[in-house]
Amino acid sequence: MRTLPEVGEQLGIIAVIGRPNVGKSSIFNRLLGRREAIVDDFPGVTRDRLYGEMIWDEKRFYLVDTGGIMGETQDGRAVIMDMMALQVKQAISESDGVVFVIDGRDGVTPMDEEIAFMLRKSGAKVVVAVNKLDNPENIAPAYEASSLGFEKVIPISAVHNFNMGDLLEEMSGMLPEEENGPGLGDDSELPVALVGRPNTGKSSIFNALVGSERSIVSDIPGTTRDVVDSLAELGGRKYRFLDTAGLRKKSRIDSDVEYYSTVRAYQAIDRCKVALVVLDASEMATEQDKRLVGHVMERGRGLAVVVNKWDMVKDGAKAGDKMRDKLRDEFPFAAHAPVIFTSALSKRGIGKIAGCIDSVDENRRRRISTSELNRLVREVLAFERMPSVLGRSLKISYCTQADGEPPAFVFFVNDDKLVSKPFTRRLENILRGMADFSGTPLRLFFRKKSERTEA
Repeated sequence: MRTLPEVGEQLGIIAVIGRPNVGKSSIFNRLLGRREAIVDDFPGVTRDRLYGEMIWDEKRFYLVDTGGIMGETQDGRAVIMDMMALQVKQAISESDGVVFVIDGRDGVTPMDEEIAFMLRKSGAKVVVAVNKLDNPENIAPAYEASSLGFEKVIPISAVHNFNMGDLLEEMSGMLPEEENGPGLGDDSELPVALVGRPNTGKSSIFNALVGSERSIVSDIPGTTRDVVDSLAELGGRKYRFLDTAGLRKKSRIDSDVEYYSTVRAYQAIDRCKVALVVLDASEMATEQDKRLVGHVMERGRGLAVVVNKWDMVKDGAKAGDKMRDKLRDEFPFAAHAPVIFTSALSKRGIGKIAGCIDSVDENRRRRISTSELNRLVREVLAFERMPSVLGRSLKISYCTQADGEPPAFVFFVNDDKLVSKPFTRRLENILRGMADFSGTPLRLFFRKKSERTEA
């Protein structure tokens, strides 16, 4: 079962950099254990920046696969060097550590030396991965790579999984000790992230909530590059609002700056308890909006949908119900999430946000007694047609709610392989009818009765 990041957990970032065609994407895929990056022998295949979440040595972090450094002009050495400098600079400024990949078959090249110079000058934490050493008995290129001036040099082969464990150990050592973000360890403060596509008005809502011009507000999409957090007291309760950069489709992430700011925005979701997904009333329910709402739910965070720029909608009073219906149709997996219509410009609806956050936070901590849950089990067994395979039907012995947030329910059954997705959705709907779980995901687990379950 995949574990969720603890609220407030600040996931580290390790960037994989290097010139084109040294095997960065192969390393990325090998470490993640799944094929995420496109691997090809043609230099520069990785155009978009990719990231994946990893756990190693009980440390959780984001691994970033950067594109190869290359120019597109015939005499493009100056262009290449400018692009390389930008990429290395971003990797250094936004990451906790850097895996610098070189091709062991080519040896150290002038471009490798240029990258090494910038890394040494910055003082970044670096491990050099000498890739494509498919013969473990021939690691002489790793000795040549020591001339780049870094203490940690590891010969590897991503294709043959040679020394990848050693590389992971070095990467883990570059990560900071786990700690909560500023103020997030204080239970009296509720961390709330504002996320959404660029130019939806997140920063304007953020400023209206905290009562000051804390974030730069501009009509130019993408002004906010990093997470800005501020403490505000509303109605006697303290909130730590995290304003994030706009999240774009990968195909529209056209610079390293925007890519890393996207990763930082996902870090903010991990740090929060409740996420406000801000939509533009004039362009709602885009594919990116759907992915973002899904990500918040997947991470187990509370969710409220804020439809901003409502002052630009004609007949806003009559359009509200239609808009809610549209959102339920477009986000069926989050149809339970509350919706607030706001105008950061006129401050309409801003005063409702705090109460909505409180409600979602309370629902995220809500519990149902074991006696009520087992009454549910009896009713389901009496009236539901249970899933079956080859004449063998699912039977539920009992149910209990596990500790923690978001609400998680464990059903003990005769055979967990008989559980179907439609039946799971039906159980979730029944649970939502038993108590107010608006704005919070529910986790349903099925265990064989003989299994020992740890809550």
